[in-house]
Amino acid sequence: MGAVLEISYFNSIVIAGGRDGTSDKPGVYHIEESRIKGEYNGTQMDYGARAHITNEEYGERTRENALIHSGIFNSRTNINELNQFPIGEEITRAVDANNGGVQKLHAEDTNLNIFQENKVNAALIDKDAIFTAEGQALTASGKIVIGQVTPYAGNYGISKNPESFAVYGGRKYFADKNRGAVLRLSRDGLTPISEAGMKDWFKDNLKVCDSIYGSYDEQKGKYFITLETDDSSNRPIDGGVNGNTDGSTSDITGYATICFDERSKGWTSFYTFKAKYGVSLNNEFYTFSVGDLYQHHSDEVARSSFFGSSPDPCFVEFVLNDKPELVKTFLTVNYEGTTGWSVENFSTGGYNISGYNTYNDVNTCYVIPKEGTTVSGETIGFVRKEGVYFSELRNKARDFFQDSSNFNTTGVKGYYADVKLQHFDPNETQNTAKKELFSVGSEVIV
Repeated sequence: MGAVLEISYFNSIVIAGGRDGTSDKPGVYHIEESRIKGEYNGTQMDYGARAHITNEEYGERTRENALIHSGIFNSRTNINELNQFPIGEEITRAVDANNGGVQKLHAEDTNLNIFQENKVNAALIDKDAIFTAEGQALTASGKIVIGQVTPYAGNYGISKNPESFAVYGGRKYFADKNRGAVLRLSRDGLTPISEAGMKDWFKDNLKVCDSIYGSYDEQKGKYFITLETDDSSNRPIDGGVNGNTDGSTSDITGYATICFDERSKGWTSFYTFKAKYGVSLNNEFYTFSVGDLYQHHSDEVARSSFFGSSPDPCFVEFVLNDKPELVKTFLTVNYEGTTGWSVENFSTGGYNISGYNTYNDVNTCYVIPKEGTTVSGETIGFVRKEGVYFSELRNKARDFFQDSSNFNTTGVKGYYADVKLQHFDPNETQNTAKKELFSVGSEVIV
């Protein structure tokens, strides 16, 4: 029930009041004039700032291309405003929505690297850029948290694979699945390191993988990247070894691990382990497998053995391509390095013998075992002379002819030779010594 108040002043307002608590009669009210000095038609009082007014459009919104920050936190002065997001202040900073959502943030010195799906940007932290009349940018400190956003040159991003990111010093590594490239971000900008001899391989395999894991080994100066497919899809990733102890190789189904070496500026090797998560700590490199932590480069573990498994074969594949425009006969093969290497494959391409090109092994030699191998009482394989290991190349095509005079000469003929050397001994399960290979050559007749 409403109450009627009789006010004798024509320019008065009710400030506060209430009932007396015993009846429906109004209680005590405070009345003040609504105009300055009580003048007729004088300046009237206003509501001023009305804090009770709400934002009708306030609510949760998903902005994949925007950043937001809360109030400050200072433990020394007991100021904690982490739960405050006042919309009246500049607490957001957006990047170009056409380049996709923000996938990764990385703070570096006094700047912030923003990785979008299709672009990489740099933003100032706790400062902003002021431009002169000539267009020169000058930085100035202020209350702003995220300042000027500047994109790096190059149409590359991190796609939707922030797990491929790894950092060491001023270098940041990541993969762009959408463009089939692996990038390095440093002081000189973006560099597609996948073009260092592996451009086609990454273009073919990045598009079929589901996850891309990156890590950096500080001790060896290598960036490891693992491309993994969904096991249920059974899609092969070409170019790696399957870890069979018999020394065979095949296309990987499931994953492939490869590393980039900063010292050689190239992709140096495939690996049989799956480096899903890796971290460098105190100049040691650690990776995780099934929830367990493993240390690499340990002298207490056999070489080429990962995650407690038996040692896998080590392969070195290369091409002998001297004077590629001429047909040659490769007679011998030699190498300089540690004993124990064997030739698993030595084959030539680009040349077919008329009438015999139906035989697949016409340009392939027999396997050359390591030094000291004995078969039926006869020592075969490499022979060491003056610190270098030599062996002749015997053509396998002799097996297809009863009259061996057709192929009674040593060597295989072709424009170039594909060579694969292996170092593997299943009995050396605890051998922690280094196995080295310095050079490989062949005696050739043109």
